[in-house]
Amino acid sequence: MEKKEQVFLYMKEEIERLASLEEEKILAEAKELEAEAYQQIKAEAKKDADALLAKELVEISSNASVEASLSQEEKTKKLVETREAYVTKIFKEAKNRLNEFVNSEGYKMYLIKHMEKISSLYQMSDSILKLRQNDTKYADDLVKAYGIDLTVEVSDEIKIGGFIIENKATNVVVDESLDTALENQKEWFYKTSGLMIK
Repeated sequence: MEKKEQVFLYMKEEIERLASLEEEKILAEAKELEAEAYQQIKAEAKKDADALLAKELVEISSNASVEASLSQEEKTKKLVETREAYVTKIFKEAKNRLNEFVNSEGYKMYLIKHMEKISSLYQMSDSILKLRQNDTKYADDLVKAYGIDLTVEVSDEIKIGGFIIENKATNVVVDESLDTALENQKEWFYKTSGLMIK
């Protein structure tokens, strides 16, 4: 009788060990696929942005030459409009790519990974996790990844995706929304794109 129990326990432990190994393998493959997809999207977006930038810079340059007879104020106004149209076009494309990403399989893992990172930096009890309506299906996984209970709320602030953690007692807001990330990139783009108007 004791031998049967030992055999049963051995079989149970072996099954659990194999299941754990398989789970680790699947998680590693998922992380690898996510990283590959992210790098591919990033490379494609950079390639497209570089091509558009080169094209627009040539166009802006030629337009500036043609408009040499216009007053400086008119030229500046036209350049600002052209730049704004270009920036709008670039960021519209970026927003479209982000919308594609939030509908992909890698998005859930992206959210969980970011939540784990935030959890290691900001452990705040009695906080609110804000999500867009479509992302509430990930709420339990995100709360689990954070490691401390969070009150989940739907937020109209988040249109694209990501999350915001807010602690009203300490007035700390951790904004990991893709909307804010995209907005923050605009200023960086203005500074580094070479499209500053003097």
